[in-house]
Amino acid sequence: MKHIRLLAAAALFLVLTAVPSLVFFFRSPVLVVTDTPFIALYGAARIKRQQVFASLALFRLVKPVLIADGASPDIIIAAINTASPKPFCVIFPRNHAVPAERYHRESAGIPTVLIGGLAPNLPAAGEDGFFCVYGTDRNTDLYRAGLMAGILGGIGKPSRQAEEEAAAEQRTVVLFTDRFVHDEGKELFLQGVREQDPELAVLFVSVLSQMPEPRKIACTVLTGAGAEYLERDPRMPVILFSWLDSFFTAREIMVVFDDSSWAVTVSAVRMAVKKQGGGNIPSKPLIFPAKITDNDIFRELKKSAEKNIITMTDFSGVVDKD
Repeated sequence: MKHIRLLAAAALFLVLTAVPSLVFFFRSPVLVVTDTPFIALYGAARIKRQQVFASLALFRLVKPVLIADGASPDIIIAAINTASPKPFCVIFPRNHAVPAERYHRESAGIPTVLIGGLAPNLPAAGEDGFFCVYGTDRNTDLYRAGLMAGILGGIGKPSRQAEEEAAAEQRTVVLFTDRFVHDEGKELFLQGVREQDPELAVLFVSVLSQMPEPRKIACTVLTGAGAEYLERDPRMPVILFSWLDSFFTAREIMVVFDDSSWAVTVSAVRMAVKKQGGGNIPSKPLIFPAKITDNDIFRELKKSAEKNIITMTDFSGVVDKD
């Protein structure tokens, strides 16, 4: 009798574990169009990690559709159909808008998503709810970057005595802006910094010559500009808006804001199945724990990566050199 109970328990365990596995693998997949130059810059291992995360979050396989550089729309669509004749959703990066629109026309009823990032002149979302165009939520990104800059600005903070001796040299968080950083985004960035450390000054710059002296910089945030700043071999923390593989980045870069197709796959699919044709998705902040030795700082950064915009505060005292 005891053996029968054990066999029954084992059989029940196998059924309970096998059924979800079968459901997982037999559900229609999510396909993410990915070209070879992107893989070289983003990192194959990083794509694999994002693939596993997205598959578990969506409880269905998320598969890359690998496309050679310069592939025609015919080849891209053929590759998608080969990967799955009826996928759950297909995600295209911003540089494949033409095949995305064509796939939508030829594959009625299949949610087709174009991740546009900050690119201008993107196609309009479809009226049927099955062609979705999502941009980057730059305002939320800037707010979160401000929070993180305020946290990282505490690294290497001088002692009380040193502060008194150098009172005129207030420590400064620098936001290196580009054409996608508007007044509202600047205010939200400042709000984030002030929530974490009201004593930090905030400086907006658009060219390298506007940067303060290195000893005054507590943290620098680079949006789509300011890459030449990294050539100066900065010593203080840097936050970078980019999907570039960390292998290619400087050692001072503590956080990367990634708005690539792979980073936003889960959010994009969830919005698409609700037939939300347009909208913006925040970037996914990638925090490098190996570069942050203080566990409290790492935990605060992780919290900030999920925080949403709250009510505006007082933004007086900002310095803008644009």
